[in-house]
Amino acid sequence: MRLQHRRAGRAALVLAAALAATAAPPLLRAEEGRVHTVQSEADLKKRADLLLGALKSGGGTVTFGAVEKGATEGGLVIRNIEITSPDKKTATIEQLEIRKFDWANPQQPMHVELSVRKLVIPPDSLDKGAGELGLTSLTINADFDYAFDDAKKSFEIAGVVVDVVELGELRLKLRLVGLSLAELKKAAGEPPPGQKKDDAGMKLLASVNIAGAALSFKDKSLVERVIRAEAKKKNMTEAAAKAKLLEEIAEQRKKAEDDATRELLDVATKFLTSPGTIEVVANPAQPANLMMAFMTLMGSPAALKQILGLTVAVK
Repeated sequence: MRLQHRRAGRAALVLAAALAATAAPPLLRAEEGRVHTVQSEADLKKRADLLLGALKSGGGTVTFGAVEKGATEGGLVIRNIEITSPDKKTATIEQLEIRKFDWANPQQPMHVELSVRKLVIPPDSLDKGAGELGLTSLTINADFDYAFDDAKKSFEIAGVVVDVVELGELRLKLRLVGLSLAELKKAAGEPPPGQKKDDAGMKLLASVNIAGAALSFKDKSLVERVIRAEAKKKNMTEAAAKAKLLEEIAEQRKKAEDDATRELLDVATKFLTSPGTIEVVANPAQPANLMMAFMTLMGSPAALKQILGLTVAVK
């Protein structure tokens, strides 16, 4: 059941990333030695069509209504989007706004800022798991803002917000250093003869450091829905189902071998008992190597907490 919520959250992120990565360059004209973006209605519609083109892959269809120039330079607002997948599943978006976009590099944009408002997934497009949570539809609002700085070899997610209206709101901030777009492309591409595909990825991880991160989830009804579904599945009251989950966490705490794990389980208990906002923050004293962090996680959660300056809290 928790998996279904993650799918719902990913839906908006995948859509936002697809739109950002497949946007087409604007039509330009030169005038008095300068370059200007053409903003005629026909040009705006052409750009919108190209921007949404990737969503048509595999036989799907996309239609949209009004297209307007955005409030920012190079901005674009597209309204009343309807997406139909090859298997006839539909979703609608009331408004997609592109506020910032690296139009000079549309295939690999160095910066993107966009928002999705009222991405609605109707009942016939949801899977069985959504029904178990008592969902008849999903409404998602999302904001996506990131930037690469190749000169400083940094990547920053200034803010990702995925608000699943029926379940809760996920927020993410992240800053990585030691990473360039060229190196990322190399790691994702085909390796040279004689090298394994994983080699480039491992080399990239060894050079990337975490300078800071923050991840939070604000519950709206996810915890309540999960407890209700567990109660129905096990034929017990919701109070009994909640007590059973808390009992299982308590048993795990007794078996925990370090303070960091026990602290995490205490936070889980608090969140389940009184749902609010759970927040994980990484604030290392100095940038921490990503590969070392993964290796430390497998060996010692307590050491990872110290390396990353981790704090976990329920508010």
